[in-house]
Amino acid sequence: MANTTGYELDWDSTIEQDEQQYVVIPEGDYDFIVDHIDRTFVGDNSEKYKGAKMATVYMNVQVPGQDEVSLRENFILHSNFAWKIGSLLVSTGLKKKGEPITGNYWSKLPGTRGRCQIVQNKGNNGNTYNNIKTFYAPESRKDSGTNKWAI
Repeated sequence: MANTTGYELDWDSTIEQDEQQYVVIPEGDYDFIVDHIDRTFVGDNSEKYKGAKMATVYMNVQVPGQDEVSLRENFILHSNFAWKIGSLLVSTGLKKKGEPITGNYWSKLPGTRGRCQIVQNKGNNGNTYNNIKTFYAPESRKDSGTNKWAI
């Protein structure tokens, strides 16, 4: 499993990295495991949702022929994005399709598995980024029996 938790640095620790290591993966469908969640807020760059609660979900994605790749996806806690939160919860099996969910589902997400479609988008800075376009419901997933991550 990829080490996404890292370690604490000391004030005089040696720093070897010059930039953030970011892996762009090919577009396609991938299995993921939710690693952890940060509860945060939308920053100043959004006038409409500035200060709104936001969950940043960190997922380890299984990329054939490579190590696992860590992705993060933001979920703004606003009614305009309830569909996105719901699709994540359905994909991981925490929510049944067509039924409401209440309670502390965010704390139940770490360790859950799902499948998603990843696309590439260009940022304003010209860099290419991985973005999740779709979370798949469990009944729409197909497993050949060789997938160690299959639900």
